[in-house]
Amino acid sequence: MAAHGAFGMLPGVDRPALAIAIPTRRRPAVLLDAGASVECRPHHLLQFAVMGSVYARVAFDIPSPRVGLLSIGHEESKGNELTREAHRLLKAAPLTFIGNVEARDVYSGEADVIVCDGFTGNVALKISEGLVEMVEELLRDELSSTITMRVGSLLTRRALRRFRRRVDYSEYGGAPLLGVAGVTIVGHGRSSAKAVRNAIAMAYRFAATDFIKRVEQEIAAAGARGPRGSTGSPRPELVEGRETRASDSLEPPAPGVGPRRREKSGAPRA
Repeated sequence: MAAHGAFGMLPGVDRPALAIAIPTRRRPAVLLDAGASVECRPHHLLQFAVMGSVYARVAFDIPSPRVGLLSIGHEESKGNELTREAHRLLKAAPLTFIGNVEARDVYSGEADVIVCDGFTGNVALKISEGLVEMVEELLRDELSSTITMRVGSLLTRRALRRFRRRVDYSEYGGAPLLGVAGVTIVGHGRSSAKAVRNAIAMAYRFAATDFIKRVEQEIAAAGARGPRGSTGSPRPELVEGRETRASDSLEPPAPGVGPRRREKSGAPRA
């Protein structure tokens, strides 16, 4: 919430999104939201898709990022009310939308930007972190179990080092918090010196490429504003590590979540 208080929200953006760089078989991809906004409406996912596409172009030099919607099936009719309506909005938006993406395809490289609500994204992220740690431990156990395996591990050390680099979060430094009106990089609680250095490099790249202005322009061009044309700074109902009541939100909560509260005109920008 510190970034929200310091910068406010970009005009046309109702919820912030934590964008995580993930490895795939082809090249890095972006998963968002990974925990900044748990309760989302369909137009929030459209805003996430636009912001994630700008991030993929700036960070990974992908000229036309392919956007996928994380769901339980490839068919347009699959999923819940949120994903079905978000699918309709994404299909009509000026994005390279490839449709729904199942969880098993997140790391296939089929999509460059994978969009979901913050609850789903955070669960996917934590499962992935645990899986990587388990695979590394299993490999370490197997490669040290016998003399033959130890010799083999010496011969494959270079390949193992490359594998470790491809799944190491510190290679990307941190996760940008998209949607706030200022460059914000969220670091891992156990970030190494390498991770901090790369996070600073990413923040510099965002500033040098006028990233915030590009996001604002593309949100407007995509018609991704909320149904009432939000002009800035509604507070997310849940940012990872800080819970608030749905009634505290300045944006109407998702259906069934809680009461509505009148929206304020906006928040100051830095």
